[in-house]
Amino acid sequence: MAVLAGCSGPPATFVAPAARPTAQDATYQLIQEPDQGYGPVIGVIDQAQRSIRMTMYELDDPQATAALIAAHGRGVDVKVLLDAASHGRDTNAAAFDDLRAAGVSVRWAPDGVIYHQKTISIDHEQAAVGTGNLVAKYYPTTRDAWVLDSNPDDVAAINATFDADYAATDTGHPPSATPAANLVWSPAAREAFLQQINAASHSVDVTSEEFRDRPILRALDRAAQRGVACRVVLTANPAWTNAVEEVSAAGCAVHLLPAGSGQLYMHEKMLLTDADTLIIGSQNLSTASLLEDRELSLRLDRRDAGALIDAVQSTFDNDYAQAPAA
Repeated sequence: MAVLAGCSGPPATFVAPAARPTAQDATYQLIQEPDQGYGPVIGVIDQAQRSIRMTMYELDDPQATAALIAAHGRGVDVKVLLDAASHGRDTNAAAFDDLRAAGVSVRWAPDGVIYHQKTISIDHEQAAVGTGNLVAKYYPTTRDAWVLDSNPDDVAAINATFDADYAATDTGHPPSATPAANLVWSPAAREAFLQQINAASHSVDVTSEEFRDRPILRALDRAAQRGVACRVVLTANPAWTNAVEEVSAAGCAVHLLPAGSGQLYMHEKMLLTDADTLIIGSQNLSTASLLEDRELSLRLDRRDAGALIDAVQSTFDNDYAQAPAA
């Protein structure tokens, strides 16, 4: 997987840390990867009784594919939408063929748009919203997260957007997404990120695979310059060197996980401000991801997801402490 596609992969020799407890709130539950493994994510598919709607950038996990086929076999209405615009036709080809051969309703997303979203919704009652793909070879080594969301407004909007995307023709742009208060859709996601950074009064914590959107970088610069504690954790990559130097000069503390064999790979995408407000999902801090691709993140605050936010903060603090300063 190439960096420009927003989902490059890590080496496969990293030893995962000990599992942490799953964070649970009334409506939102965090699954932190690689700590907890993908059993709970595949378990979402196994739990479906009536319907499954999956949008996935990359699907290359025989267990996940088998779970979708088994759900279809027990009478669940399964529909799957797979990316075709970037690496999708290569990475997703085997899963696509297996699903179609089993009678599962599977379609390629329009070629003119990268569908980088990672969601699995079941029974019109719950949606799993992820930062990572269903690619088994990367599970043990990659920092990612999934949120199990049972907010009815969120789930309804995710399903309605799926229906529009599933029926879409290739116009070079995805259909308009169905809005909901806790959803941040791309295209047109940059403003939500900018608003959150600009509103920060005490702290800004960031992880991303890509780090190069100019307005986001300038907003982080301004936050640091007005005294907000700005911290960033990335996997080292020459493509982000200038961006790292810029925000560091403004006062952000950037820590870089080494790239290469035996290292945790930072693929999670999250923005946490004032230990209170969180955006977490598929958007990288790149212009294409924020303004062009089909992406989805959740925007949550402490009122509804305090335990989840505490868990995300704890994981970030640990990764920040382990990663060397830039």
